[in-house]
Amino acid sequence: MNQEIPSRLLRRGVELEKIGDIIEYQTEIQDPCDFDDEGDYADFCMGQALRFYYCDEGYCDEDDEDYVEPSVGMVEVRDEVEQYIQEKYYEYLVEIYYDISDDCE
Repeated sequence: MNQEIPSRLLRRGVELEKIGDIIEYQTEIQDPCDFDDEGDYADFCMGQALRFYYCDEGYCDEDDEDYVEPSVGMVEVRDEVEQYIQEKYYEYLVEIYYDISDDCE
């Protein structure tokens, strides 16, 4: 995984970690055997994490007491966050897919 954080995102490390935690959770609940290929699996896990983090339509309950709205700064740099997440996690998720998909029917 590429560990280098772009300068615009350096101050947002804790928030990036939250997205990483959601990606890790996705790897626990998503079965790679349910996906057509490694790209679909990786894109889905990263996409779900971003949608939950940013509370895209229908992805979170704003009335939930545990809900924490993303900072204005994270919203402003969403494109850069998405690119960073893609660069950091894509290969990692592909590896998980290959490790597990060998056991698929």
